[in-house]
Amino acid sequence: MIADKPIVLITERIAEVGLQTLSAECEICAPWREGQLPGDHDLAIADAIIVRLFNVTEAVLAAAPKLKVIGKHGVGVDNVDLTAATRLGIPVVFTPSALTMANAVAEHAVQLMLALARQSVVADRLVREARFDDRRSITGIELSGKTLGIIGLGVIGTRVAEICHNGFNMQVLAYDPYHSSQAGRLPITLVGSLRELLEQSDVVSLHVPATPETHHLVNAETLGYMRPSAMLVNTARGSVVDTVALSEALSRGHLYGAALDVFETEPPPIDHPILAAPRTLFTPHISSSTGAALERMAQLVARQVLLILKGERPEFVANPEAFQSAAAS
Repeated sequence: MIADKPIVLITERIAEVGLQTLSAECEICAPWREGQLPGDHDLAIADAIIVRLFNVTEAVLAAAPKLKVIGKHGVGVDNVDLTAATRLGIPVVFTPSALTMANAVAEHAVQLMLALARQSVVADRLVREARFDDRRSITGIELSGKTLGIIGLGVIGTRVAEICHNGFNMQVLAYDPYHSSQAGRLPITLVGSLRELLEQSDVVSLHVPATPETHHLVNAETLGYMRPSAMLVNTARGSVVDTVALSEALSRGHLYGAALDVFETEPPPIDHPILAAPRTLFTPHISSSTGAALERMAQLVARQVLLILKGERPEFVANPEAFQSAAAS
């Protein structure tokens, strides 16, 4: 390592454009290039760390005494101990979905709806298993004219609404207690309660962050409000859905189906009941994984990490209070 350059530990693979942005001014430590996980030595020498799904716990922070900044390649910072980082005066920068991955996540949510509605995974299996004539057992659902319920009317939720309304002529309801007006030119009806949205929607799509308020927002009680013919799609955060309650609802025939890109624990335990639940479709947290989105995220997180290392203040900081803690120390 070059002693006069700050060392940036990158825990998981990121797009080359991000590495190039950093390498001009930093020394890069990337153990994944050798198929290894970050070790104590890597943490001990790091001035900065960039993570995707890697958990930055209090123990990790204690092993990184030189750390000046944590960069989250993504919008959700629930895998970073913000309280500990703030106490230590370490800012956590992130990459807002509006700038990096809104379209990618929205398109993934819509394709999950389509695949679930037309039972695409089951249909694919029939062909591969030479059970072509069993196609008569598959009856799909048309999205046209159905009601879409958006929970969380941010940039991603609004983009999903736009695609579904313009592409499928779906009626759109939205529940977001922090959104006080209609979404521009889109004919979106804001409802006053989560129950009202769930009772009226044919497809429910989740687009809220992981917070104490949204933890298990979809649970045994709220699932009971949904129509037996309804579908649930989650490309937000795994903690928003009580997946045990969801598996029970699916097993007793309540809900047409559910599609999940995110899970409470990733990867989910192989014996988790949701994996055996009927009428389900899963993807491994890849809704933002398009080439364009990954490049935008890598470049943005690299630029923000560099600003902190230069003593400047970037725009997207999850814990701005960390600057006060650093100044007081």
